[in-house]
Amino acid sequence: MGLLEDKALVEAALFVSGRPLSLKELSKALGIKSLDYLEKLIELIAAEYTERKSAIEVVRVLGDKYVMQVKQEYSQRVIHLMPRPDLRTGELKTLALIAYLQPIEQSKLVKLRGSQAYEHVKRLLDMGLIYAEPHERTKLLGTTQKFAELYGFPENDPMIIKEAFKKVVHAEYSDIIAKLEGKEPEIEKEGEESS
Repeated sequence: MGLLEDKALVEAALFVSGRPLSLKELSKALGIKSLDYLEKLIELIAAEYTERKSAIEVVRVLGDKYVMQVKQEYSQRVIHLMPRPDLRTGELKTLALIAYLQPIEQSKLVKLRGSQAYEHVKRLLDMGLIYAEPHERTKLLGTTQKFAELYGFPENDPMIIKEAFKKVVHAEYSDIIAKLEGKEPEIEKEGEESS
């Protein structure tokens, strides 16, 4: 293939992936062997988007990865149009806990959510919304850049995400949060009915 075809192929790959891709991933997927050539193609694509003052940009993220994304100044205005993953209520609750408590051990998550959390984690991993890293005899779970993009965060910063999920999680899991933070939940006075 020629330069124009290679550049178009790289642009298409960045567009359809919807997530950051490393040069090695792109090389393997597209059959372009030279990483230097591939990087030059990405730089050409990025320059074209910048030159025409597009709302789309191609940027280097997470060290050696590249992503095609909406510029931040436009993303908040169009975020409501983005497709959301089709998650069931239980999966959403599990995802909210992971987002709030990350990095959280899978074993602790299962204690909090029950054995169905294993299936939820598997689905969330398949969708690319969370990561799982081996940790002792369990796994550490946390959110990914794809999660951040889908839910309108400028980056996958656990502190920003935790703050955003604080109200949701505290309302849904006040008893669990109290235990995790070492506080005892308020005990109702004798004779009062629980609501």
